[in-house]
Amino acid sequence: MMPKIKWTPQRLAILKYLDGNKQHPSAEEIYEALSKDFPTMSVATVYNVLEFLKRTGRVKEIHVDPEKRRFDPDTTEHHHAICVKCKKVFDIYQKVELPDLHKYLTQFDILDAKLTVDVLCPECKKKKDFKLGLKEYKCSQCGSIRTAKHKPQKCLSCGSRGSLKEIKQH
Repeated sequence: MMPKIKWTPQRLAILKYLDGNKQHPSAEEIYEALSKDFPTMSVATVYNVLEFLKRTGRVKEIHVDPEKRRFDPDTTEHHHAICVKCKKVFDIYQKVELPDLHKYLTQFDILDAKLTVDVLCPECKKKKDFKLGLKEYKCSQCGSIRTAKHKPQKCLSCGSRGSLKEIKQH
């Protein structure tokens, strides 16, 4: 028996947002896109709807970004490439032959096998300041920008603590 859900305007908006979406959005991205039109909607609502859609086979959760749970409304068999810099996810519809995994996992039942390829996308390749794994942080006190792998404790320019915020790079 298929689980049932009451299709509220918020839930329908989430479904509509996902329809044909090739961006592989996270729940937070969906919430951000829809919260202006639905101010009473919460991130928990988005997660609950995504979980329902996942259980009913309407979306797949893809495990390509360790920082975010991402969802793919395209449930056909395909693989993914993820840009190591901007974290955009790209679909690979070409059939890719994986090695015969049964040879290496003789004691296991293989339920699913997906290929994820780490890439540098064309947009990020054009950028001259590419530094793998580094993020930019801007000080809210003095405006200076610092590049680091992890969020620094304090600003090197003005010395203020807790004032550095990650700059979103898109």
